[in-house]
Amino acid sequence: MAVIGGKPTSPKASKGKGGIRPDIHPTIYFYSRWEANIARLYTYLQIKWIYSPMTFDIGGQKYTPDFYLPEKKTYVEVKNFWWEYSRIRDEKFREHYPNILLEVILKDEYLKLERQYAHLIPKWEYRNSKFQPVT
Repeated sequence: MAVIGGKPTSPKASKGKGGIRPDIHPTIYFYSRWEANIARLYTYLQIKWIYSPMTFDIGGQKYTPDFYLPEKKTYVEVKNFWWEYSRIRDEKFREHYPNILLEVILKDEYLKLERQYAHLIPKWEYRNSKFQPVT
């Protein structure tokens, strides 16, 4: 089986708790617990999602949003920190692809979703979770 997911493009991405989460999918490598939890949330809410399905050329740089929601025709990026790098990449994407919908889930929204849903979703990963990545 091929593992889905590529090298992170963000210099901060390597700080995430990466790994395959067998409760979500046997071959998808998530780069952070936040990405994994958003996948769990979409599954719980019965929202169809695809992880990192497309890489976009944004003018000398490549960008792969975290999720695509086919029924909403929307890409989703999950960001704990909105670094200057992230802001510039977001601006470039929107400039090059003005007709493609991209939603960004930032820390405040993520924490709100966590408060609302985490207790309902099995294997939700919290800050100090003991998740051991499968690679």
